[in-house]
Order: sequence, then C-alpha cells, then structure tokens
Amino acid sequence: MKPYFSDAMQTLLRQVHINMPIKLLPKYLEMILHYRLNVELGFEAVELDRMSGKELSAVAGKLHGRNCRISLHGPFWDLSTGSVDPLIRKVSVSRFQQLFETLDIFRPVQVVLHTGFDPRHHRGHRRAWLDNSMAIWEPLVKRAEGLNIPLLLENVWERDPELHLELFGRIDSPFFGFCLDVGHQHSFSGTALSVWLEALWHVLREIHVHDNDGSRDAHLPVGRGSIDFALLFDFLKARNLTPLLTLEPHLEEHLPESLSGLMRVMTACGTAWPVLS
Repeated sequence: MKPYFSDAMQTLLRQVHINMPIKLLPKYLEMILHYRLNVELGFEAVELDRMSGKELSAVAGKLHGRNCRISLHGPFWDLSTGSVDPLIRKVSVSRFQQLFETLDIFRPVQVVLHTGFDPRHHRGHRRAWLDNSMAIWEPLVKRAEGLNIPLLLENVWERDPELHLELFGRIDSPFFGFCLDVGHQHSFSGTALSVWLEALWHVLREIHVHDNDGSRDAHLPVGRGSIDFALLFDFLKARNLTPLLTLEPHLEEHLPESLSGLMRVMTACGTAWPVLS
C-alpha cells in the first residue's frame, strides 16, 4: 500500500482514535488494518437493525486481529432521552440497548452517546426532561459498570455545561463521564471553552477533535478554524489530564492535515500523550 501518513503522523496515530462510521468501514478497512488505526465506530439506527451478529463479529475480529483499539459512538438522530413523549423515550432506550448488545463483540474501551437535549425545544420543561432522562441513564450506567466499559455523554446543542453537571451529579460512577466535542462547543454553545473545561474536567474522559470558525459544525482539520486548541492543551497539561483524543474528519483528505495541526499544537504546548497500543 502506498504510504499515506508520515512517520510522525503514524506515531501520533498510535495515540488517538479516528472516527469511522461503520457504514463506511468497507471503503477504509484496508487502510485501517494496514496502519493499525484505532477507531471510534459510529452506528446509526439502520446499521443496528441491518447488521447481524455474524457480520459484527467478523468486523471486530479483523480489527482485534491487528490490535486496533475500538470505541463506539451510538445513534443519535431524532433520539431524545428526556422527551415528554414516552414513545420517543422508548425508541431512544431501545436504540441504546441495541448498541449495548454489541459490546461483548467489540469490547470497546468506552462508549459515547448524546443526551438529545435541545434548548430550543426543551428549555421550558428542563426539570421534567432531566427526570425522564435519568430513567434511561441509570440502568445504562449500571450495565456499563457490569461490563467495565465507561459510558460517556457528549455535548451537542447544550448552551452550557449545567445539564451535564446535573446528570453527573445525580449518577456518581467512575463509569459515567464526559466527552467534550470542541467543535460543538465552539459552534453551538456560546459558552467559553474555559468554562466547559473548569466545570467538567473531573469527569472528562474523551475529546472529539475537529475545527470550525464558530458559524457551523464544519468538521475542519485542526488549525483551519478558530478553536483555541492551545488553551485546551495548556489546560489539560496543567491538570495532568490525558483523555482519549478522537479525530473527527468528515473528508478523507482532512485526516493528514488534522494530524499535522494537532502535532503542531501539542508540540507548542509541550504536551505528551500515551501510546494506546
């Protein structure tokens, strides 16, 4: 296979995960196995319905055979864990349970889900939304504890860290943590990155890494937008934190550029990251 990454990039690739929608895996599997990429496999509802246990086991076997670490990202479109409609909550928990049925197959290092909270629609009944949501998260966290696999909640539309703080305050478990998506924070929240970090660093287990200019969730390579990655890595270094870094390029050609941008920031900040495998 023609070399795709420089030696320095390949070193960094041993320290991060790369997001990979499972529907695109056939296209990129050869490259993943060749470079032994660690991947965050993303599932949508259609894959959970369509893919058999045999198919999933075949995928997992190929990745494990090359010592590729796996994390999972669950479905999120149209799901709302705190919805006032019990049928929507039922669908939401059903999709999450489908994902959890794959954990014995993939043996992921952690699982990322969205809350489904949208302040444009849910702000007026926030308390009821939280109570409804808790009825879903509590049994899922128990299940995650039994499997020894952390369950992480990612920020999307939330305007500030308060909702996540309350959820983590209600469920105190080392297997329940936060995934900071810096692209979502920068384009959707309107609350400074430093505020999110100060509020949730104690439960921070993963960071989704991509860039934008603040106007939309563009998933650009690191350095192409205006996210303050120097602030981020200085903060992590000061607290000796090394959460899992997952790069989320939406175009194949953006991955090398994002790796280069991430290397520049980490070098400038003097941060060292552990080799994952």
